Amino acid sequence: MIFKEIKLKNFRNFSELSTKFSPRINFFIGQNGQGKTNLLEALYLFSNGDSFRYGDNSVLIKDLQNESLVQVVAESKDLNYDLKLILQKSKKTFTANDKKISVGELRKRFSSILFSPESLSSIKEAGDHRRELVDEMLVSLNSSSADLLWDYKKALKVRNKLLKDSCEGITPKNQTLALLESLEPLFLRLASQLTYARLQALKSILPEFNAAMRDISQGSESNDKVEISVDYSVSGENFMQKTYEQVHEMLNKRILELRDAELSFGASLVGPQKHDIIFLYGQKDSRFYCSQGQQRAIILSFKMAQIVNHRRVHGFYPTLMLDDVLSELDESKRTALINFFHEINTQIFITTTDLTLPQSFALESYSVMEVKNSTLIKN
Repeated sequence: MIFKEIKLKNFRNFSELSTKFSPRINFFIGQNGQGKTNLLEALYLFSNGDSFRYGDNSVLIKDLQNESLVQVVAESKDLNYDLKLILQKSKKTFTANDKKISVGELRKRFSSILFSPESLSSIKEAGDHRRELVDEMLVSLNSSSADLLWDYKKALKVRNKLLKDSCEGITPKNQTLALLESLEPLFLRLASQLTYARLQALKSILPEFNAAMRDISQGSESNDKVEISVDYSVSGENFMQKTYEQVHEMLNKRILELRDAELSFGASLVGPQKHDIIFLYGQKDSRFYCSQGQQRAIILSFKMAQIVNHRRVHGFYPTLMLDDVLSELDESKRTALINFFHEINTQIFITTTDLTLPQSFALESYSVMEVKNSTLIKN
């Protein structure tokens, strides 16, 4: 996908903005708090449907306004799209060429990969950060996984509502058990499918994951020789080698074992939303045995592998977005990542406070835009 231009109205700190982009690399340069990340966020919404930052719709709408508009012209597979997003406090409405389009369809058609300081910290954060990392990779490799994730979240929401109502005494226990029993086959099927899809995606990416790790860590105290592997942890057990049938059987067993605990707790204690992904560095848990630099190298390598695999599966590279990430890296990792970007043919958006950064890219086609006081100055 190529973003050709964008128009904003009452989005975040921008009253109005309109600009065109280079098909290769685009730099948003400026001091902190000027709106660089807001521009990146506006583009990201069209490939994910949601922001990569926390908050509801109201934080995306400029102060004292009722709604905001984001409009982009994009090209995907030689087709042009006029994409629009109308943001209101209670809802988001996406259209493509004046026809409504679902978030699932957006994720299928318009793929991007985000590098952010938060993603670089995924290893040491809670498990939901690593699940998001893997689910982003899952959708980028298999677009139908967007529907699977959406369907599972809907089933989980219904199941959690039943358990909550029972816990709060709104619904009698015997009625809740009957409702759960009717929902269980669908919930268990979706939970098993999502778990197994994650397992298959993780296994498929491991060769490129290790190759990228060798590149990004080259010359760093022999770190380039250390093997990276993954544990998919379900209740403390590694599921990486489980078949679909085994996954289904074991999740069903856990549901039965934790039935009373779920009723008392008022929420689901079983399912992919509770699983964890452990990155092993030389067979050791990277959460506890790796330095911050090594942890960042692992996440960079994971995303680089995701990019390569996307090209292998779909025949083209996804759009890349870097939110002030290069400043977080030491010189060797920064150089390795820039070299990687030189080798792949895709559109890249980079936010930075470093005015000299564009000089590090030996490319003829790039655009530099300065963001200052909620305005855009194209250099």
